[in-house]
Amino acid sequence: MKTILYCLWILSLLLTNLPSVYAKSGLQQRWQFKEAYNALSNKDLKSFERLFAQLSNYPIAHYLRYFYLRAYLKEEKAQKTIQAFLDQHQGSPIVPPLRRAWLRQLIKKRDWETFITAYTPQKNTLLRCHYLNAHLHTVGKLNDELVADAKDLWRVGKSQPTVCNPAFDYLYKHDLITHQDRWQRLSLAMKKGKLKLVGFIAKGLPKVDQKLVAQWQSMHKKPARTLKNFKHPDTAIAQEIVLHGIKQLARKDADSAYQYWKTYNERYHFKRQEKEELFRYIVLKGVAQNHPDAARWLEEIDEDCVNNTVNQAKLKIALIAENWEDVIKLSKSLTVLDEKNQHQWQYWWARALEQTGQTNEAEKRFRSLSQYRDYYGFLAANGINKPYSFYPKALNVSKKQETQILRRNKGLIRARELYLVGWPAFARSEWNRVLPTLTQEELKAATVIAHKWEWHDRAISTAYKAKVRDDLNIRFPLPFYDTVVTYAGAQELKLAYVYGIIRQESVFQTDVRSSAGALGLMQLMPATAKEVARKQKIKLKHPQSILIPKINIQLGTAYLRQMLNRFNENYLLATVAYNAGATRAKRWAKKYGCFSPDIWIELIPFKETRNYVKRVLSYTPIFEFQMVGHSRVKPMLLDTILTDDECVE
Repeated sequence: MKTILYCLWILSLLLTNLPSVYAKSGLQQRWQFKEAYNALSNKDLKSFERLFAQLSNYPIAHYLRYFYLRAYLKEEKAQKTIQAFLDQHQGSPIVPPLRRAWLRQLIKKRDWETFITAYTPQKNTLLRCHYLNAHLHTVGKLNDELVADAKDLWRVGKSQPTVCNPAFDYLYKHDLITHQDRWQRLSLAMKKGKLKLVGFIAKGLPKVDQKLVAQWQSMHKKPARTLKNFKHPDTAIAQEIVLHGIKQLARKDADSAYQYWKTYNERYHFKRQEKEELFRYIVLKGVAQNHPDAARWLEEIDEDCVNNTVNQAKLKIALIAENWEDVIKLSKSLTVLDEKNQHQWQYWWARALEQTGQTNEAEKRFRSLSQYRDYYGFLAANGINKPYSFYPKALNVSKKQETQILRRNKGLIRARELYLVGWPAFARSEWNRVLPTLTQEELKAATVIAHKWEWHDRAISTAYKAKVRDDLNIRFPLPFYDTVVTYAGAQELKLAYVYGIIRQESVFQTDVRSSAGALGLMQLMPATAKEVARKQKIKLKHPQSILIPKINIQLGTAYLRQMLNRFNENYLLATVAYNAGATRAKRWAKKYGCFSPDIWIELIPFKETRNYVKRVLSYTPIFEFQMVGHSRVKPMLLDTILTDDECVE
């Protein structure tokens, strides 16, 4: 009973920012909402309708009707109300998935007339093709607009689903696919390496063109041999084939690609942009392959084609060669030009000055940079043995502003209710639909509101949009504290470091799933989670159990402990391994391990991993500051990779 009363008290506190009438009924309505959903799930429609009728004023009641319609799409009664529901709730995030589900049901029924009426422009290829087929079924032809859509679906660099074939056959039958269309699709398919598709498309071309396509395919598979013997006149297609071949060759042999590039650049009149982009590609591959002339090649890149990747490559070569004069020259030129990465170049300028004996000037630059609360600011502070600068500043938003934004933007209220009833994906959709309509000041108010609701991932992301940088309680909160303390302690991990990993991996979004399939707060791959669970003797009742915060943190911290054990308590290498895998961490450690940690991090080949490591390392002292409340925190975890003895040749 005490537990129930405590939970009710906590929920009542969360309602303080809502209109008073809503606050009084919120708990009861939330309970009724869940009961109604459970009744629907159990097919108890009588109880569902009774409870639903009591929720007419509840902000997310229509979500129940959405789930009802999804569950009973096959019922004639439900189908008659779907269009009315879609019309009534235009702009709601539940309309697109309901419409897609209904369209799929109409496809099964082959009700093409209703399908056409219900259809709105879709991104889904299957639905787009079915829409074209529906017109072929009903009127037997495609108008100009539909022909254009069919050609857009056809003109892609991959094979489309077989359901698209009737529309494509219509295009072929009516000679609507031109030679130019075929060459466009051939080009797209070649870029994706879809050689089988290329062969199919080429069948519609004249024999002389088919021979040229065959050379293009050969250029993809055996670029060096084909480039040696290619003697086609200077045409746009020939140029594209040559560019493709040189790019293919550069992936494994930048030196040969460079030589062929010089030859063909004299023979063909390539467009300037194509030339510069390909040359940049060759040079960057040369850098990755440690070509001895890579530094010279980098200097040959046209200024208009120089980007951050090129500048990073220049820095990499200078650092590997320990050419500090080049580091000074590069950093000095980019400190002003590259505003986004200004702190990086300021740091390396100071570091190079230090290495060349200009200690006074280096100290001045380190001191200036050390005032910033980021990776390079912390590195600079390390350089002069200065405590890190945090400068926290609370974001002040009045109660009046909070109330006004909630009253004017009902989507925020819906988002909160969806979050509290356990539907975070729908909640984020509602929240995100409101943000583009808000002013900068309203974004700040929304940031504070999300933070007070303990909806940390929305608070952090909204703070970024609102350009709120200094409220550390919002940007670096400490949720799941007891759980993190328990399992970080059990695995003998640094508490702030675990928070740094979680912050970077998921921004405290408990249900997040990456494109690669990683799950939850600490972004665990299912296979990894199962293996760790087996070793830790943790029973996973269901694959979705990995998303439960307590289990996810327990498994994630155990996996971190495995990485630390593998790399002899080296937090830097464990961090790399957590992101890019232990094999890569070991390989990079062997290749660059004799450099100091700051240089080693800069030499990490993958940009994603490089940035990941910088963020985790810099987040760790910030989280420690959040816990201890003073700036006397431990330095970033810049563990030495290899010892001096290991680096002696």
